[in-house]
Amino acid sequence: MRLRAKYLLAGDLELVENGVVEVDDQGVVVGVGKYTGGVAANLGNVVLMPQLLNAHVHVLDAVMADRDDLYIDDLVGWPHGAKYHVVKTLVRRRRHIPLLRAVARRMRSYGVGCAVVYAEYAARDVEEVFRGEGIEALVFQEAHGDFPDYPHVQVASPVDHPVDYLRELRRRYALVSTHVSETEDCHEAGDLALALEALDADVLVHLVHITPEEAAAIPPSKAVVVNPRANAYFVGKVAPIPLLLHLKPLLGTDNVFMNEPDPWAEMKFLHAYAAAAGWRLGEREILSMATVWGWEKLKCPPPIEAGQKMRALAVAAPYAGDKVLKYLVKRVFHRDLVAFVEGAKILPV
Repeated sequence: MRLRAKYLLAGDLELVENGVVEVDDQGVVVGVGKYTGGVAANLGNVVLMPQLLNAHVHVLDAVMADRDDLYIDDLVGWPHGAKYHVVKTLVRRRRHIPLLRAVARRMRSYGVGCAVVYAEYAARDVEEVFRGEGIEALVFQEAHGDFPDYPHVQVASPVDHPVDYLRELRRRYALVSTHVSETEDCHEAGDLALALEALDADVLVHLVHITPEEAAAIPPSKAVVVNPRANAYFVGKVAPIPLLLHLKPLLGTDNVFMNEPDPWAEMKFLHAYAAAAGWRLGEREILSMATVWGWEKLKCPPPIEAGQKMRALAVAAPYAGDKVLKYLVKRVFHRDLVAFVEGAKILPV
């Protein structure tokens, strides 16, 4: 099957005008390039691009939507934050499945094909529901001083636990993640050193208060995730993204109770913030944070290139002008999504 689109973002988001993608019977891309003739299914006036990644999202706390009237530690701090009491009760009463399904469907409607989900509880339920709704989910079960029966774990902060426990988590689990330097208090307590040395975390989230020296010392193998809207709201400061660009940072929306889990909204906010801060942060870099850099770090979502499964998004092309990347980052809303392209299937949004 050959698919033709007005614009194609192939590989590392290389823009191809009048592009074509050839997909085999197994749904794998076997060719990408400029359309020069022949039979092709014409998707029309769209941008064919990789599906979106939400690289950090807490979904169960949607149960307390817009309860944002407390200090951050009182809301989400382990173990006594309001979030833990509310979510534990929700899961214990088995009322979390319909909520998870509603959140997953909402995220799918934004073009999210992959999500890195932090689950305070019930990680297997989160994984099952999200995959049932068409979203590949890399789920981290929170460890609360115990050893969860799940291959991926996270801790709210490494300063919450003894060093020996952090080392044991690293020894036991395939993937480990943690929030790092979200607040000044945690940063001053040395959470980054604990995350890198004792926990040896694979995924580091937030990094709001890190210094240039600390950013330079983070190994390139680590996945780092920033959450601009949540950080601006909770702590009045955004992670110094220009210091992290060598690590190819990813973009997350954080707590559903606070932020709508919409990567387009996150990109718009970051684009505006970067301009106000005087950062040299281009549209291609911002879009990469929400798409192809996730493949390099976490193997999701795949780029549109030969040898990869076809998991793409068709978005209405610019209604004026030809600044395609700027249009995607600054202007697109979920209503501009036309279809998911998965393998040889074209699925309406």
